[in-house]
Amino acid sequence: MSDDTVTEIGWSSADLESRREHWSLPLTDTDRRLLRADSRAGRWDRAEEVRRTLGGFVRDSIRSVGFAHVRNLIDPATSEDDAVTGLSFVLGEFGQIVVQNAQGDLTQVLRDRDGDGAAELGFHCDTCDLLVLLCLQPAVRGGGLTKLASARHVHDLIGRERPDVLATLQEDWTFDRTGRAGEQVVVSPILFTQPDTTVGCYYQTRTVRTSPERGGPPLSARQWEALAVLDEVLYRPEIAFGLAMAAGDLLIIRNSRVLHGRSPYIDEPGPNSRRMLRVWMNTEVL
Repeated sequence: MSDDTVTEIGWSSADLESRREHWSLPLTDTDRRLLRADSRAGRWDRAEEVRRTLGGFVRDSIRSVGFAHVRNLIDPATSEDDAVTGLSFVLGEFGQIVVQNAQGDLTQVLRDRDGDGAAELGFHCDTCDLLVLLCLQPAVRGGGLTKLASARHVHDLIGRERPDVLATLQEDWTFDRTGRAGEQVVVSPILFTQPDTTVGCYYQTRTVRTSPERGGPPLSARQWEALAVLDEVLYRPEIAFGLAMAAGDLLIIRNSRVLHGRSPYIDEPGPNSRRMLRVWMNTEVL
């Protein structure tokens, strides 16, 4: 049973690999079919037990490690429209779906755009409580892993190795997001202590570096060094965990606890192209 006694865990990539039961839940085909039937009906009925198990697992995982992975949530053969319907039904347990871009989209299918999948997507945090990713199709040739890093582990490691850099990262930074959904200019520390005593993070590698060009305060030599140290730490193998998601897998990330990115991949046109359904959520439940 989920409760408020679940405590924060700072983790390395090796920790996650060896303790998957803490963050990854497999659903059976029977569970998946029950969820699909209830989502089509628009009410919880046959899948009530699955609902309790899934809800408790997601809450506990997000409170402890900062994210939750659910395998086999959606049938890989499901159409994109049905996947959106089924996912939205399940997510109703956890919060409110919010607009994620300037066009007002509540859902977006991420795919290769003119070969940009071949470039690695750096670690960052989205500007919402929860980032939700549903894998519709993984990259057929491999790659495209979702990369995860624990804010607590990064905080503690930098604190041991470079306390001066940690102090700089705990100062206010300006992130100019003009033209994007949500707050246009965010002023926040990159690493900080949250009211519940967990270590929080807010980082967008591009906007923090380009904000001075848009009228934000200039970055000092000390700040540029802090960003370089942060990026070096994030890309250490023991920090960055690469999660391979199969079609139908769900990932829910607490943005204030876990930084995420994506490894590069080479895509193929047509039905084998990599597609990831993205949803942003705000919540007071998790």
